[in-house]
Amino acid sequence: MIQDSELGRLEDFVAKLLERFNALQADKRKVDDLLMQREAAIATLQEELADLKDERGEIGNRVSGLLERIEEWEAGATESGGAGTTNRNSDGAVQGSLF
Repeated sequence: MIQDSELGRLEDFVAKLLERFNALQADKRKVDDLLMQREAAIATLQEELADLKDERGEIGNRVSGLLERIEEWEAGATESGGAGTTNRNSDGAVQGSLF
């Protein structure tokens, strides 16, 4: 009789262990799925970041080009004395033509 009760307790203990093990496996699957989703999101964000960095560099180059053109225009207007490239408005201020 004592052996039957000890065997019953052991069976209950093993059953509880198996239940906990199955619950932990289910939790692990959920965490693995979440991890895969997060890794995919990180990869997407890294691609977007790289694209934005490229775009930022392109915009910086375009702005630099525009600034160089303006500086060249200003240098040309200064050297030529502004003949034909400036107009005086009604206040007497000088206004240059960029085009």
